[in-house]
Amino acid sequence: MRVLPGVHLVGSGAAGFDLTDEIDSHVYLVEGTHSWALIDAGGGRDPHLILANIAATGVDTTAPGFLFLTHGHADHSGGAAAMRAAYPQLRVMAGAAVASWVSTGDVDGISLSRAQSGGTFPSDYVYEACPGVEPLLDGEFFDLGGRTLTALDTPGHADGHMCYLLNGSDGSKTLFSGDCVFTGGRISVQNIHDSRIGPYANSIARLDSLGIDALMPGHFSLSAQRAGRHISIAQARFSQALLPSNVP
Repeated sequence: MRVLPGVHLVGSGAAGFDLTDEIDSHVYLVEGTHSWALIDAGGGRDPHLILANIAATGVDTTAPGFLFLTHGHADHSGGAAAMRAAYPQLRVMAGAAVASWVSTGDVDGISLSRAQSGGTFPSDYVYEACPGVEPLLDGEFFDLGGRTLTALDTPGHADGHMCYLLNGSDGSKTLFSGDCVFTGGRISVQNIHDSRIGPYANSIARLDSLGIDALMPGHFSLSAQRAGRHISIAQARFSQALLPSNVP
């Protein structure tokens, strides 16, 4: 499903548009003139649905490609191993903490064990490690041809959380925000080891300063125009020493 010029939604579960397996986060494909990138990989429980949607875009997936993970939670990173198996040339990249956890299949690091014991993730789900995930630096950028992606360190929802800013040749700015911020100014604070309010407030302030045009979050609805207003709602709450609305 094409959502913006050069941006396709190829995965989305029950907390979205029910395009693929119900546990999948949104998965985006960004195309450039000489490279392409996936933003997140879904849960990996039925990757064939995402792979079919990727093929339907007509993007040349034999070209050099990237998989950028926003964070380690299994609905976003569990499909990483399957994506690289399908596209062996794919470079899988994530924040430093996430790169370590996903590479080794650390279910405590990614809070999968917590989610399963609490009943918010399927108890029979098995996480597949993806060895060799490369750690990203804050501000590191990648030229896909005609557009660039910049990694932004945005902890708060979880350690190692990264947002990705897509700059188009027309000057447009699209933010892939993972679970950092959603439409309506909602955020996601969870009772897990690495969800932290202080860093979260700093991350939202940073994103609010970007002046984005489009917001592509990890779940729920998308915003294709004037999207900075959603982040400003969250920033206004934090600036009043209050918490923004929290997603269920």
